[in-house]
This record gives sequence, C-alpha cells and structure tokens, in this order.
Amino acid sequence: MSRNRWGPEGPPEEAYSRLTNPERFAPLHEFALELLDRLVSTYDVEQTEAYGLDPETERTELARPSIRLVPRHDDTAPIVMGFTVFPGLMVKVGRWYTAGFPSCGCDACDETADDESQRLASMVDDVTAGRFRESVRLPLVGNGWKETKFWSPHGEHSNKHRLDRALALQMLAGSGRLDFEWKPWTLR
Repeated sequence: MSRNRWGPEGPPEEAYSRLTNPERFAPLHEFALELLDRLVSTYDVEQTEAYGLDPETERTELARPSIRLVPRHDDTAPIVMGFTVFPGLMVKVGRWYTAGFPSCGCDACDETADDESQRLASMVDDVTAGRFRESVRLPLVGNGWKETKFWSPHGEHSNKHRLDRALALQMLAGSGRLDFEWKPWTLR
C-alpha cells in the first residue's frame, strides 16, 4: 500500500470505502498470463485451464478460465490463478495459501498494477525456488492456526491466522499432513 500521495495525515476516511478506476488493475491479467507462460516453458509442470479448478480462487465472477500449474515432482507447490472481472487475480499456492492481487483496491490503499505485478512475481519466485512453507496447527481442544512463510534474499514474510476448529478440520481432511515445506520446482 502506498500512502505517500495522502501525506502524513493519511487518506481521508471516505477513501477507504471508495473504489475509483478499478480498470487500473487490468494489466495484471496480461502480466499473469505472461508469467504463467514463462513458468510453463521453464519448469516441468502440467498446465490445466478451466473453470472450477479451485473454489478459493473462484469465489467471485471470473473474466476467463483459471489456470493451474502442478509441478511433476512431489513436494513442490502448485499454483492456481483465477482471473476476476474486478479486474484482478486470486492466486493460490501450495495447499492452503490464497492471496488477492490487488489485496484491497480501495482508493485509500492506492495500489497500482505495477506494484501488484511485482508482489505477484516475488511470491511466485519464492514458490518456484522452494522458499515457501505452510502449516496448520490444531490442538486437542479449541481453534487451530494456519501459518505461512515466504523468504528470499530480500527478506521474509510470514503470517499466522486463527482458524475455526471446523474449518481447520476441513482443511486437514484427507491430507495426512500438517506441514508443507515446499521444494524448488524442477527445470525442464
């Protein structure tokens, strides 16, 4: 988020609920398609393009079919991109991590397509290099936690979110694993 244009007082309150010019994010679709093409030509992955690939990336109306890249090597994180009519992207990496590009889009956040493209490229670079870990923790009683961590030579980004117990159980169903420390993608 860039608040520089607002000065030291920050954005006016009404800017948080206002969204003008969402079309400024339209270049994200083209950038994502080029990025996915580069990944397909560089790494040993299987590509699927269709509607209905992932409910988390398709929670909103799509402008085109989603694209999923699944590396052919075990323990490497898949990527699914949903292209929203906003226009924006919903991107899922690994088993549980989903992020929106832009993350908000309101006038107060003042996000740009260029900044969001860089954020997406950085996340994808971390995933393909094996610098991504995720886990779900579920104690014997009470709610669970979802943790994610990305790291690169430029720094580290991690977060931890509380999960409703029912959601945590649903997320863990059929996986048999609580932790994923994803490996680097294999080159073609």
